[in-house]
Amino acid sequence: MKRRAFLGSSLAATTLMEAAWSRASIAQETVWDFIVVGAGTAGLPAAIFAADRGAKVLVIEVAPTLGGTLTIAGGEICGAGTKTQARFGLEGDHPDKHFADVMRITDGLADPNIVRMTVDTATAMIDWIDDRGWDCRPGHFLDGASPGRPGYSTRRYYQAEGQGKAISDLLARELGMRTDQNRVTVLTGTKASELLTSDSGSVEGVRATADDRSFAYRGRHVLITTGGYSMNPDMFMNLVKVPAYVNDSYPYSLGDGLTMAANVGAALRGMDLHRSGSGSILTTDKWPAAVYARFETRPQVRAPWEIWVNDYGTRYVNEESPNNTDREQALLRQPRLRYTLVFDDAILNTAPIGIPTWTRDKLGAQFNVQPMFYKADSVEELAKRADLDSKGLVETIAAYNAGIANGSDPFGRQHRPAPIAKAPYYAIAQFGDSATSSAGISVNAGLQAVRADGTPIPNLYAAGEALGSGATLGKAFCPGMMITPAMTGGRWLGLNLPLDA
Repeated sequence: MKRRAFLGSSLAATTLMEAAWSRASIAQETVWDFIVVGAGTAGLPAAIFAADRGAKVLVIEVAPTLGGTLTIAGGEICGAGTKTQARFGLEGDHPDKHFADVMRITDGLADPNIVRMTVDTATAMIDWIDDRGWDCRPGHFLDGASPGRPGYSTRRYYQAEGQGKAISDLLARELGMRTDQNRVTVLTGTKASELLTSDSGSVEGVRATADDRSFAYRGRHVLITTGGYSMNPDMFMNLVKVPAYVNDSYPYSLGDGLTMAANVGAALRGMDLHRSGSGSILTTDKWPAAVYARFETRPQVRAPWEIWVNDYGTRYVNEESPNNTDREQALLRQPRLRYTLVFDDAILNTAPIGIPTWTRDKLGAQFNVQPMFYKADSVEELAKRADLDSKGLVETIAAYNAGIANGSDPFGRQHRPAPIAKAPYYAIAQFGDSATSSAGISVNAGLQAVRADGTPIPNLYAAGEALGSGATLGKAFCPGMMITPAMTGGRWLGLNLPLDA
């Protein structure tokens, strides 16, 4: 299905851009049509499409390179009625069907205005990158469904062989062409720190710093496309009231754009839409940490043998609930977003291994060595080692075993192949972690930042993860609805904001 090679290599594109962007300092008295803060998934299309309309565009990027989270992302996108679908022989898809699917998958919690804009413009955006060398790999023309997660009603979920980097390289190359033509100026390694405003509250520009110097840039439209805050533990805790357990996201996802927007009165939203994921085993009990492993919790892949308990030592969910979102939402209600899988020696040596690719010997060697793995000769001692309530855990295990004997379970769980009764006893702690930022800048249907009362802030716009993942995912996982809304939102702003003074 591969139709053409990418035009030029990533190395060639990078070399071209480095040469183009090592120019002398730009005049600060210039008034730009667009100041794009953040050169990632949303910012790159915004700059490209604005430049193609003849706009004077300034791009400010804190990182030394372009692409943002797109450079490390899986690169999955979605769209209805695309050339990709036609190439694979699928006809008849429509943005209205895409919209209905997204709202169904997100339980109506995604912002319908942003979803509508996304589905209506995704076709043109995806066809545009398709025309420039992006190509869906044959194995990833899908509906996006996976065990425990619903998908689309048809196949409109795509990924290239090069994943997110395939898109970021293409966008960077396209931007590089426009810098060579003096249509876009890019400042990398430059941190935007403040939005400049008039006495009336209109945004008039950006203050930025580089090499210990401060610069003020004036512009008619300022776009916040800086991404999320997943690598800022303090902001993470302040916004969603849970710790940022992992530190393996894009290092510049620090929430700077949210801070700047909030400082000029923009409202933030989505704090109630945080997703915990299904949980991860962390490298250490000092966080942010890295992911050490993940226990397979999808019952469609591995039926549960263990019980899952919270810090009180009590079960909180049906461990074999088929819907991932149900289990994730139950986890969100637990202290510390922590749950512990508890089992005994018979289960350790009988059940299918819960961590893919591990051997039984490797699993057994972790207990009381790795900080998230615990082993003890009694349930009481296990509770102490695993920081669980001892009385609660003893009572929970007794009730679980009694339920097996009498054929009942308070959560309706059916797969209970063995009691937890043979010492030694084991526990593995998992923490709900998220690499996305649910909260973000509140915007209207035209992606203009708004205050808490809904009034727009003149000349200030936002797109991409700066809007918060909750705006396009709700509390669920919706295939392709992180990258696609970012690209289409940036493109829409580049094409539609007025150029008249």
